[in-house]
Amino acid sequence: MCYGNARFKFPKSILKECKCGKARLDAMLENSDDPEVKAVTPSINIHRMWKVTRAIGEAKKCLNMKEVIGQTQTDRKGLGSSKAKGWSKTEGKEKRDMTIDKVRQEEFEKNFEGRPATSQTEILQSTDSNME
Repeated sequence: MCYGNARFKFPKSILKECKCGKARLDAMLENSDDPEVKAVTPSINIHRMWKVTRAIGEAKKCLNMKEVIGQTQTDRKGLGSSKAKGWSKTEGKEKRDMTIDKVRQEEFEKNFEGRPATSQTEILQSTDSNME
């Protein structure tokens, strides 16, 4: 435990899931069919440095940009090996799920930034950047 710090710190895994839950709640309120629910904008911030609306906005921008760029080849899989739905072609729950998955992915990447590379692609990327 940390001595001298009066604040309780949650483990990163619990904090990540809590952030995703808050993002899901905000997305549900924002995309509600009821105009009364849509009009109310409650403050759903969980952390003073992390804002739900900012995280959802960044996730939406990233998903929109991913659609503009198109499908790219990853690893040894060829183009067309997986089916990806575009951001503009989805509606309702699918769009909300895509947004929440993107928020979860960004939180996962943020938590594991400082750790050493573990997968083969991460190792190859790190060696390529070191050779330049």
